Amino acid sequence: MSSGTKVGYQYKGEIRTGYVKFMGNSRKGEAKFEFVGTNANGEVTTYHVKQGKDLWKLLNNNKHDKTISTMD
Repeated sequence: MSSGTKVGYQYKGEIRTGYVKFMGNSRKGEAKFEFVGTNANGEVTTYHVKQGKDLWKLLNNNKHDKTISTMD
């Protein structure tokens, strides 16, 4: 979390704080990211390695929108 980028994401109707970090590309050239999700108390609730398209869908509701908007 300390070296990740702080982002907001929607989960069950509320905005949560998450952290993402670019890990590199797969053998197929697809982006891979680490993702840490937190609850309303800031406690870690999930950790995933996600393909770029899955991360962008989580953050933007659109796997083609490759924007990662930071918080603060």
